[in-house]
Amino acid sequence: KVFNEYEVTKQNDARLKDEGKSKTTERNKMVDEVKKLKEEAELLSEEARREKEAVIDEKLKILREFDEKTKGELRDKRDFLLKKIFDDIKLTIEQIGKEEGYSFIYNDRALLYKAETFDLTDKVVKRMNESASKSSEQAPAEAQP
Repeated sequence: KVFNEYEVTKQNDARLKDEGKSKTTERNKMVDEVKKLKEEAELLSEEARREKEAVIDEKLKILREFDEKTKGELRDKRDFLLKKIFDDIKLTIEQIGKEEGYSFIYNDRALLYKAETFDLTDKVVKRMNESASKSSEQAPAEAQP
């Protein structure tokens, strides 16, 4: 809900949609040019047709490169904008959690914020290492690799 209702999300969606439409228009012009060349090639002699087909092949290559480049650029831009939005959301949640004294903040899938006092990582690692140390001391020599 936060993501979908965030104004920046809506603005970015509109911007990406406009950019996608612009690229589609550009692509359609290229496709129309190839179609026109193919129609022209049908009316030519065999040798002239081969020359025209070489031009068509080059245009198709440029079109494929355009498609790949455009998809990559739009994907990278979308990924960058999404990361920024998620960073903004995380920062805001952390600020609210600290300001209002929350210990935990969850969404429907994951823990989004926790006060540092609830972090048990160091205790868990220490206990696991102590346990591993004890079991290696108690294991018979021939059982060790």
